[in-house]
Amino acid sequence: MVVGTLPGTIYPFLFNYLNMEGTQVMSATVLLNMPWSLKVFFGMLTDCVPIWGYRRRPFMVLGWTLCFTMLVAMTCMDAGAPYYPDDKYATMDPHDLTPEMIATFNESAHHVGGKFVFMMMIAAIGYVAADVAADAMMVEVAQREPEATRGYTQTTIYMVRTAFIMISNILTGFAFNGKEYGGDFNFSLSFPQLMLVLSIYCFPVIPISWYFIQEDVHPGIIFRYYLAELWHLVQMRPMYQVIAYKFLAGIFENFSVTCFDPMQAYWAKVTPLNEKMMTIVGNGVFAITLYFTGKYGLQWNWRKMHAVTIVSVVVMEFIVTMLTTWDIARNQWFWLGVPAGILKIQYNRTGHCVFE
Repeated sequence: MVVGTLPGTIYPFLFNYLNMEGTQVMSATVLLNMPWSLKVFFGMLTDCVPIWGYRRRPFMVLGWTLCFTMLVAMTCMDAGAPYYPDDKYATMDPHDLTPEMIATFNESAHHVGGKFVFMMMIAAIGYVAADVAADAMMVEVAQREPEATRGYTQTTIYMVRTAFIMISNILTGFAFNGKEYGGDFNFSLSFPQLMLVLSIYCFPVIPISWYFIQEDVHPGIIFRYYLAELWHLVQMRPMYQVIAYKFLAGIFENFSVTCFDPMQAYWAKVTPLNEKMMTIVGNGVFAITLYFTGKYGLQWNWRKMHAVTIVSVVVMEFIVTMLTTWDIARNQWFWLGVPAGILKIQYNRTGHCVFE
């Protein structure tokens, strides 16, 4: 719920409600995703530094506690008034705005977003730390599976995770589809109210992480031996090939433009609800592909699968972006219609390779 909801607030809250610039919104997206780049360091910490003899559960508890603390803190903060006192001003031509209209704008709204972005990033550090410890346990379980069905546990876990991300998108779509968020509903939740809902969801995970997970006591690993073994693994061809792919794919697959949100809002006129609906559709496709990949595709050639998915997504996104940019077809359903599930097949298959 938390992983799906926090990034989902960027477009309706930061861009539409606070009217932050495209560069600021893109920076917020980067900051929320940045903790995922620290997974290797969290992994070293949980492998080498056991707490009370346990390597996984304490870090899961600490991670979720940090996340819960940030959510509660944001619940107690004031989001302020929206930038536009009347939602119709957001879609008006700038030349049609009179000085009297401009005088009513909440110019201080731009400065409110920074503190929320910072606290969301700290919350992201918390849930990423918990995710790393949980993934480490999942690897231990997955490696005990028979070779013919190896990857089934991972696929099942990601199916459940995707299902709850879909629920979080439904929540964000309805809660943040008010007119002040760029939607068309007459009701909505405030940002602190949504953080309260997430806090309620997050709190039970803390005791569950300790009492519902079985883990054997482990003395930990001496750090210099750990680094020596890691260096030995990195020099193995299967390992460095996957690392090189993940590194290069992370660079070339994540290029974006700072004007993405302005294009989405002003040209395609995407409402938050419809954005979340299509995200749900994409995650639904992802869940279905996870099922079929786990059932039929464990022995597929992952290189061919990656090639097909990458080429398909690039072609479809190119068509949509060019037609929208040159005002040939500006429609929110056309803009949102590229299926996200195709690209996520490669994410799932790459994960199988890493766990192997």
